[in-house]
Amino acid sequence: MSHVKLRVISTELDNLVSNLRGEVGEIISTWTMLRFLMAEERRRLTPHVAADMRNRDLAFISALRDKLHNEIVARLSELATTKIGRLTFYFAATKLNALAAEEDSFRRFTQRHRFEEKRNYDISHKELPEQWSEHKFISVPYRRLVEGVARASIVMKKIDRLVLGPSAPYLWREMRKKRYSGTNPLNVAYMLLPHLRLSNQVRVNVVLQEMEEGRAEWSEMPTKINGTEATVYACKKWGAVWLGDHIMCLDEYPLQKLSEITFDMPANVAEPPAGEPILEERDITAKYRVRAVSNERAVFEPVQRLHLLVKGAVTELCDISINLNPKMQADLGEIKVGDVKDFNLKVKVLTGFKAEKSFA
Repeated sequence: MSHVKLRVISTELDNLVSNLRGEVGEIISTWTMLRFLMAEERRRLTPHVAADMRNRDLAFISALRDKLHNEIVARLSELATTKIGRLTFYFAATKLNALAAEEDSFRRFTQRHRFEEKRNYDISHKELPEQWSEHKFISVPYRRLVEGVARASIVMKKIDRLVLGPSAPYLWREMRKKRYSGTNPLNVAYMLLPHLRLSNQVRVNVVLQEMEEGRAEWSEMPTKINGTEATVYACKKWGAVWLGDHIMCLDEYPLQKLSEITFDMPANVAEPPAGEPILEERDITAKYRVRAVSNERAVFEPVQRLHLLVKGAVTELCDISINLNPKMQADLGEIKVGDVKDFNLKVKVLTGFKAEKSFA
């Protein structure tokens, strides 16, 4: 038991998930080849059974079809085993401490439809009956095979959603477009799925979703805006830059250096809206880290300087300085530099301007 726990702890998560995704990807790719062979076999069949039986090409296609069918059965069966140190959903669920129900459901599906029994009897790890009369034939229908592939891909996508975050569904959609590209080895394209290129708008959506989940990492980067020295907030992972009231994604990412941002200045600059501003009060919760602390005062800085509001709006959080009177010390408890606390803040958000009254 201690060896199993040590293996779970010492296995790198990215190593496990990437190779497991590659295994599922190879199953999907094998299924696409199986579909091609089945279509090709149907195309070559004729009304003359005797002639078809003498057709060598048709015989090869039929044999390859059966081999691919069996390979998928074997691989799905392996994914469903409860082994640590192998490419199994059980290993991933144990490492993540999540998705146990999904893993159990997939395993029970393969057992119910005799995937493991088929593998052990006809494909690999073969069991030999003692007598000729004890031999049997186990069939896994094609519809159950397709359902198994679908179930495996669903579990894998849920694992990626936990590990990769909100980008996972978008990356899998991009991977689907490349399903028939014929990459060899078959598993490599799926192992490299996190590095697929996403469009600018998709990355804006990903950044906003990551901010909702507290995953987005913003850092200050020096640059020039239309020739003027400036500092902007950038999400380097997705090549996103926060420019006052919106997020802009650059064409290339991840972002290493931001030399300059140049905008075309409009010929007619719109006048600022007239009228009294409309401010709405909002409650937000944000994590703050203790930057400095003494007997009289504590200074907190936001863990993430940029905070997501409703409808994709973003605001910049400021530092908070607190006088540590006895009541405040009792409320905060013992704090030291680096501690993280949740703060509930009331902020006022500009939502528009009141129209000025006109008099005839």
